[in-house]
Amino acid sequence: MLWAIRWATWAAMRAMLALRYKVKVVGTGAVLKRPGPYLIMPNHPAYTDPPNLLVRMWALFKSRPLLLESNFKSPLFAPIAWLLRGIKMPDIVKASAEDRQRAEAAVGEVIASLRAGENVILWPSGRLSRDGAEHLGGARTAADVLAAVPNVTVVLARTRGLWGSMFSWADGELSLMSAFARGLGLWAANLFVLAPRRHVTVTLEAFTPDQRPEPKRELINKWLEAWYNADVPREEPTFVPRHFLFGPRTHKYPPPVTAAPEFDLSKVKPETKSAVTQFIEEKIKRPLAPDENTAEATFNQLGMDSLDAMDVALTVEQRFGFSSDAVPTTVGGLWALAEGLTQNAPPKPPPAGWFDPPADYAPLAILGDTISAAFLNQAVARRTQVIAADDLAGGVTYEKFIVGAWAMSDRFRAIDAPNVGLMLPAAVACDLAFLGLHLAGKLPVMLNWTTGPNNLAHAAKLMNLTHVVTSKAFVDRTHVQVPGTQFVFLEDVRATLGKLGLLRRLLSTRYFGNWVKASLLKRISDDPNRPAVILFTSGSEKAPKAVPLTHRNIISDQRGCLDALQVDRKNSVLGFLPMFHSFGLTITSLLPLFVGVRVVHHPDPTDSGALARKVAAYKTTLAAGTPTFMSYIFDRAKPGELDSLRTIVVGAEKASPALFEKAKQAAPHAEVLEGYGITECAPVVSVTRPGRPHRGTIGPPIACVEICVTDLETKAVLPQGQMGMLHVAGPNVFGGYIGHDGPPPFEEINGKRWYITGDLAVIDETGEVVFHGRLKRFLKAGGEMISLPALEEPFAKKYPPTDQGPRVAVEGVETPDGRRIVLFTTEPLALRDANSLLQSEGHRGVMRLDDVKQLEKLPVLGTGKTDYKVLRAMITEGK
Repeated sequence: MLWAIRWATWAAMRAMLALRYKVKVVGTGAVLKRPGPYLIMPNHPAYTDPPNLLVRMWALFKSRPLLLESNFKSPLFAPIAWLLRGIKMPDIVKASAEDRQRAEAAVGEVIASLRAGENVILWPSGRLSRDGAEHLGGARTAADVLAAVPNVTVVLARTRGLWGSMFSWADGELSLMSAFARGLGLWAANLFVLAPRRHVTVTLEAFTPDQRPEPKRELINKWLEAWYNADVPREEPTFVPRHFLFGPRTHKYPPPVTAAPEFDLSKVKPETKSAVTQFIEEKIKRPLAPDENTAEATFNQLGMDSLDAMDVALTVEQRFGFSSDAVPTTVGGLWALAEGLTQNAPPKPPPAGWFDPPADYAPLAILGDTISAAFLNQAVARRTQVIAADDLAGGVTYEKFIVGAWAMSDRFRAIDAPNVGLMLPAAVACDLAFLGLHLAGKLPVMLNWTTGPNNLAHAAKLMNLTHVVTSKAFVDRTHVQVPGTQFVFLEDVRATLGKLGLLRRLLSTRYFGNWVKASLLKRISDDPNRPAVILFTSGSEKAPKAVPLTHRNIISDQRGCLDALQVDRKNSVLGFLPMFHSFGLTITSLLPLFVGVRVVHHPDPTDSGALARKVAAYKTTLAAGTPTFMSYIFDRAKPGELDSLRTIVVGAEKASPALFEKAKQAAPHAEVLEGYGITECAPVVSVTRPGRPHRGTIGPPIACVEICVTDLETKAVLPQGQMGMLHVAGPNVFGGYIGHDGPPPFEEINGKRWYITGDLAVIDETGEVVFHGRLKRFLKAGGEMISLPALEEPFAKKYPPTDQGPRVAVEGVETPDGRRIVLFTTEPLALRDANSLLQSEGHRGVMRLDDVKQLEKLPVLGTGKTDYKVLRAMITEGK
C-alpha cells in the first residue's frame, strides 16, 4: 500500500512540475551500466533542483535523500520527507553539541543505507549556491561517506537553467516558504497550464572507485568543484517571465554579493587573536598561513565545514564566556565572538499587553509571608496582567504562571527527595520551575554552574541531591554536568503536560481562582521560618558555603527594599542575573512577581548589546546588577537605547567613578544607586536612596536591618566615623550554614545575635555605610593594616573594566618569609611604574606592591566579580 502511495505521489509531482519546468536528463543510460549502490551527488543552484531531480530519477534509483531538517518541519513538506524516507540533517546555524551529534548520526544513517545496498542522494556543498558556481570549501560529508563506503558508484549530477529563478540566490537572500508562496500565486495567476516553462538540463556521470580521488576531504572537494563548474566557472542567471501574458520579459540581476557581519575588530586584543588561532590550528591539524590568519579568511578557505566551525565556536564560547546566535563563518567572526563583539538577533518585540496600564495604582505590597502565598495572592488578584516575558516564552500573564507552576508541581512532586537542584539562566522557565518546586513542597537548591564541576559535585553531595531541574538547550550549550544527580529536563516535563489537563487548570484558575489558591496552599506548609531556598556563597575567598534562606528572610528583605527604592506600578524591570545570584533570586526574579511589577528576562548577562536593545524595546525603567555587568551594557548601548531607565542599582563590588560617568552618557535619565548585600542577608543590607545620592557610601540600612561596627581587637561597638568590622542583625539574616565545620558566623553583642559580615566599614555621621573591603583583603605588616582594595583602587581608576572584564586586581598573602602583594593586570606595567603610581596617590611605606604579573585575562566568577581565590592560589603556588 505504501509503495502505491509513493508511486501515485511521484506521478502527481512529475505532472505538476512539468507544467513549469522542461527538464532534459543526459547520461542516464551510461550510469545504469555501472554497478550499484549509487551515491548521487548533485550541485545545488536553487531550492527547486531537489524536487526536479527526485521526480526525474526516483523511478530508476529509489534513492533516499539527505534533507535539511528545517525545510521539512512545516506540515506542507513534512509528508514528502516521510514518503521519500528522507534522512534529516539538522540546520547548523548555532553552536550546539546536540546538533553536532545529530548531524553525525545523519551521516551515519547515509553510510548504513549504502552498506545495506540502498541508493542515497545528497548535496555535498550543504547549501545553495550564492553566485552561480558550486563551492564546497571544507564540507566533509562526501569525503566521510566515501571513506566509510568506498565500493559505491558515485553519480554526479550537474543542473543548469535554475540559477536565476526566484528559488535561487541570484536576486539575493531568500526564504523557502516566502518563495514557495509567491511561486504558488504566480502559478495560479497563469491558470496553472499556461505558465512559461523554464528549460533545465541535468547532466549525469558515473564514477567507480578507481575513477575518483582518494576519499580525503581536500581531494574529493576539489574534484567535485572541478566537475560541477567544468562547463562554465560561474553560470549566468536565466530569466523566465513570471506570466504568460503580463509582466517584464527581461530582468537585470544584481552582482552576487556574500554579506558578512561587520565588527569593530580594532577592539580585538592580540592575545585573543593568538588564542583563536590556536583553536583553529588544533581543529585543522596544521598551522595557519599568514594569508589565512586574517579577518576575511573564511572557514571554507581553511578547509573547515560547518561541524568544524561549530566545534571551534563552542570552544571559544566556553573559553571566553561570550555566546552568539549564529556560528561564525570567518576568522574575524571568531575574533569578534571571543571579544564579545558579536551582535545577536534583536529581541522579539514586546508581547501584547506589555504596555497596558495597570488596573490600579495601589502602593506595592507583598501579600503573604511565604513564597507561594506571596505569589498566589498577587497572581489571583491580577490574573490577566502580563507579568513576565522573555524571547522564548513571550509574554506570560499571572494566569498562565499559575497554570504552569501548578502543572510542573505535579511532576516535581513525584521526585522522591526533599531537596531538588535548579540550574537555569534568568528566564520565565526558571521562575516557573522555582515556583513549581515550592508548590510541590520541595526545597530548591540553586546551583551556580560557573563555579566548575568540583563545586557542583560538592553542592550536590552536601545537599543530598538526586535530581536537578534544567533544560536540554542549556546543558547542550554549556556542557555542564552535576556528578551524582539525574537531570530533569523541562522539555521532557512540558511533553508530559497534556492539553486537557492544562485546559482544566486554566478554566479552574480563571473561574475559581480563590479555590485554586486555597487548595494549592493547603498542600504545603505555611511556616515562614522554614527554609525557602539554598544558595551558595560566591566562592571568591574560599569554597562556597550552603546558605539556607527562610521565607521570612527573603520577604522581610524584599519589604525593606520596596520601602527604600520607592518603586511603583508604572515601573518595569530588566532581569538578567541568574537565580543562583542572591540579588537575581530575591530582587529581579521573585520581587516583581510578588508585587505586580513587570519583568523581562535575558538569559546571558554578558550579552550586553542585546541587553541594551531589550531595554530599548521593552522601555524598562529599572535595572540592577554588578558594576561590571552594567559597565558592559553602558559600553555597548547605542545612543537612546537606555533612555527609559530611571533607576539603576549596582552592588556586589565597588562602583568606580568611571561607572557613574558612563551612566550619565548612556542612561541620562537614570539615577545610579549603590547598595551592599550579602547572600547570608537575603541579600540587601543597605542602599543609597533615590533623590539623595551620597557618593562614596553604600547608603543607610534598609528598614528591617540593624548594623553596627566593632573594634577588631576588643570587639567593642565603635562610634560613628571609626572603621571596624560590620555586623548585621534583622529578620533577613539567615540562621547558619549547612554542613559547615568552621567557626560560627555570629557573635552576641549586648544580648543580641549579630552576623559577622567579614567586611570593614565606617558608619558616617549621617548613618550611611562607607565600605572599606573584606577583612581577608587586608594584610598586617609592620604593625599596620594594609588594605588590598585601597592599593587596587588607583589602578582601577587608570585601567577601568572594559566589556572584556576587569583589567587590574591586587591580591596578597602572608608567608613565613613575610608579605607578598601582587598586582595582576592585563596591561604591560613595570613594578617600578606601578609603585610610582601608588606614591603619587599618597601611599607610602608598607602600602606598596611586591610584584606585577601580566595575564591575558583576569579570572572572574559567574557574577562578574574578580575571582581572588584563583589569584591567591597563583601567589601561593609561585606562578
